[in-house]
Amino acid sequence: MARLLAQRGIDTPAKALPFLNPDLYQPAPPTALLGVETAANLLYEAIAHDQNILVWGDFDVDGQTSTALLVTALRTLAGDDRVRFHVPNRFEESHGIKIDKLRAKLAEADVPIHLLLSCDTGIAEAPAVGFAKDQGLTVVVTDHHDFPAEFQHLTPGVDPLWGLPAASVGAESVRRADAIVNPKFLPVGDPLRTLPGVGVAYKLVQQLYTLAGRGGEEEELLDLVALGIVADVAEQVYDARYLLQRGLARLRVTRRAGLLALMNIARIDPSVLTADSIGYQLGPRMNALGRLDDATDAIELLTTRDAIRAGQLAAKLERLNQDRRLLSSQTTRAALELIEREPGLLDYNALVLAHPNWHAGVVGIVASKLVDQFGKPTVLMLNPPGQPARGSARSVPGVDIGAAMAACGALLLTHGGHPGAAGVSLLPEKINAFRRELSRQVELHRDDSVQIGLQIDLATTLEQLDLALVAELARLAPFGQGNPTPQFVCYGLAVVDDRRMGREGTHRKLQVRSATAAEKAAALTVVWFGGADVDLPAGPIDLVFTLNVNEFKGERTLQLMYVDSRPAQPLQAAEASVVPAARRVYDWRDQERPLAQLPAPGQAVWYAEGERLERVSPGVAYAPRTQASQGTTGQPLVLWSIPPTPALLHWLLESSGASEIHLCAHSTGDDALLTVLQDVGRMCKFALGRDGVVDVGRMAARLGLTESIVRQSLLWMEKRGIVQVVEWLDGDRAQIAAGAGQPVEAGAAELQAELEAQLAEVRAYRRFFRRAKVGALGVE
Repeated sequence: MARLLAQRGIDTPAKALPFLNPDLYQPAPPTALLGVETAANLLYEAIAHDQNILVWGDFDVDGQTSTALLVTALRTLAGDDRVRFHVPNRFEESHGIKIDKLRAKLAEADVPIHLLLSCDTGIAEAPAVGFAKDQGLTVVVTDHHDFPAEFQHLTPGVDPLWGLPAASVGAESVRRADAIVNPKFLPVGDPLRTLPGVGVAYKLVQQLYTLAGRGGEEEELLDLVALGIVADVAEQVYDARYLLQRGLARLRVTRRAGLLALMNIARIDPSVLTADSIGYQLGPRMNALGRLDDATDAIELLTTRDAIRAGQLAAKLERLNQDRRLLSSQTTRAALELIEREPGLLDYNALVLAHPNWHAGVVGIVASKLVDQFGKPTVLMLNPPGQPARGSARSVPGVDIGAAMAACGALLLTHGGHPGAAGVSLLPEKINAFRRELSRQVELHRDDSVQIGLQIDLATTLEQLDLALVAELARLAPFGQGNPTPQFVCYGLAVVDDRRMGREGTHRKLQVRSATAAEKAAALTVVWFGGADVDLPAGPIDLVFTLNVNEFKGERTLQLMYVDSRPAQPLQAAEASVVPAARRVYDWRDQERPLAQLPAPGQAVWYAEGERLERVSPGVAYAPRTQASQGTTGQPLVLWSIPPTPALLHWLLESSGASEIHLCAHSTGDDALLTVLQDVGRMCKFALGRDGVVDVGRMAARLGLTESIVRQSLLWMEKRGIVQVVEWLDGDRAQIAAGAGQPVEAGAAELQAELEAQLAEVRAYRRFFRRAKVGALGVE
């Protein structure tokens, strides 16, 4: 238990006690959330003057719970007839506040609306905020999403109104809001920064109830907070974890008719409800409403006191969830078929797929499944004929997909989201360009400090596992983003029984014991969801799993939940760390002609690229990057020219396996924009005289530049009407045709600026490479 806590950075009793026991945690006061005090005062004044309030939410579970929480609290203080709400329809409106719909809602109200209050949306809705202010409304924005591009240079900790830069039209419009509450205004590491929309709404209500002299009553709403935090996959640290712990306790004794009906239909015992119950049972049912129907019913489900009506709504959610499962399964199969037909799609840093018949409500779910399967950020879009493509993105740890998407903004119509998930729309003809640019941006927005791969917390033996250990681990709960369920590994297990399970036989149940144990030794059960048709390694296996308890007819037994496996490896091999020997480095950078002192090409791996190679270095043969992996492992590596990026340098070192490095650092390429464009154009002309196929990797090697620069050059030439990229083939090859000669101005300037920026990066790195000390280059 202590080891697991320490691995999570909780390495002292002072940190561990409040993490394990919410009674010992000191939550931040609501006023610590910038904008809350102003927003609560405005709401309190509106209630005191009998003004009418319109709450504008969102259709996912975070938006549903945020809306229900605010509606419940405001009706308690102001009365039912003073508070109205609207949840956008995914298919008619999508996310956010659309002016046409807002105009209609204001017109249809039987009484005038005085105050517009957003939740889980609003920070990027500058036009709607401006419109509402023009209609004379007080506007309060509460949100937790990342800021749009015009807000990216804010100073953390500044006032959320006056801290917005006035230079941008969008920022100026949002500045017209009377209050803005968003935890993203707080610096990284602030205990309130990870709050989802429902957490922000709760902090606002907490302050509002204090003003009304009813402080403490807001705790009745914590069951909604727990739902939203888990369903939104919020990072469960600091105040978010505290609110979830409190919310789960409240949810286990909730009197909310809709939640009781939903738990009944999902066969959940409220008294033992966990975060997993929300994540795998309640959350999907509630999300199904917003994905396939109108989420307005969710607000009624969460606020009604009528048990009969609650039962009807819960039954509707159950039916929709069954439909959602079927659609998700069909879409997953279709996505995998696309990948099977075009395996080159997996060569990019992000998987981008589109299909005209996919359902908008399930692409996000399927994207998450593909992230798990392929280990890379994934975007799934539907692109019906004659309409913009639109869809959802999901990411992997260490890649901020929201920021990567924003960096592709020149290609998109709309975008927005979090580090882990985002939404996007764009013209169908730009999907291929978006795929290439997103691949580049994912690499730029990757946090190298985040380790990728299968996270294993502890190695153990089957004999160490029992129900007492499960009870100890439960103290670390709730598990989720920021506090993952502990994963264990056991080496050398024998599978003594293997059978299908489930109504349709799609799951699997194994019985395992140590391969060295006696034949009659007790075996443990392993449950493998969705594993019925997966090939299991023959013979002993190394098994990664989580721990769980199976309760059946009053009997509690230990069971392992399958995560992954591989053929058993010798224990020392499984645990060994390979530490490469130090490389010997010869520094020839100050010598003009070290050729005579260098190992010959047959005795070493050479790297010598660039269009000017023959002119600058007579007698040195062209040796592209692709040859680095073709030599004999351990041969010397001669770096005659300078790699364009540190990433390529590291690849050359690893691919060659060189034990000795010769640094020469000659400039054999021309990094000037005009020259690069001329060289790419010449290569395209050559290709058009043959089969019209260009290979981006080979072009980059010939020029001594990056593949991204070549791709951007092709896009620029397409904008100028010089060539036309007909389609992208397998790998990084493109079929091109002669352009029509008609330049397209839109986006051309942005492409040229991006090209110049990338070339500037290459020039800066090459200057560094020539001058830096050997130890700073990472070659030793």
